Amino acid sequence: MKGLKTISAIALLGFMVISPRVNAQTLPDTNIKPQIERMQVESTPNPDSDKVVNYLKQGFSLFEAKNYPEAIEVFNEVIKIQPNNQYAYLGRGASYVLLEQYQQGKTDLDKSIELDSSIAYAHFFRGIANGALGNNQDAITDLETAANLFDKSGETELAQTSRKVIEQLRNA
Repeated sequence: MKGLKTISAIALLGFMVISPRVNAQTLPDTNIKPQIERMQVESTPNPDSDKVVNYLKQGFSLFEAKNYPEAIEVFNEVIKIQPNNQYAYLGRGASYVLLEQYQQGKTDLDKSIELDSSIAYAHFFRGIANGALGNNQDAITDLETAANLFDKSGETELAQTSRKVIEQLRNA
């Protein structure tokens, strides 16, 4: 196995160390405020929409504070109210990944992507989960998708970071 290599930190949903497998332990600070600003709830009118938005904001605030277990509990509440909320699955999945519960994280991120394949962060974190699970080709595919989506949204630093992770996986 190659030694661990540090990948540059980024401003949003921070990133990682790579060996032949991805390691979530060394992820730097995260900032997901732009994601919260873009979040949406299901398009069907729902009297609980305000509650859902408040839960999502609370969940992502806990995520930013690195309180992943509590964030998961809050995202669970969103899923109880709106079982098809892609952002709740994103937040819960990313939290699981950062807790190194990669299979659970991957399952939630699969659901987030199934509901909305345009969320770059879901592809990114699923790529991290796949890498940690030893599925390097799937990880590379997810990270390439994430990089392209980051490019489209003007988040070039995140796109570059995704490409650096891909390069590390290819060289592992």
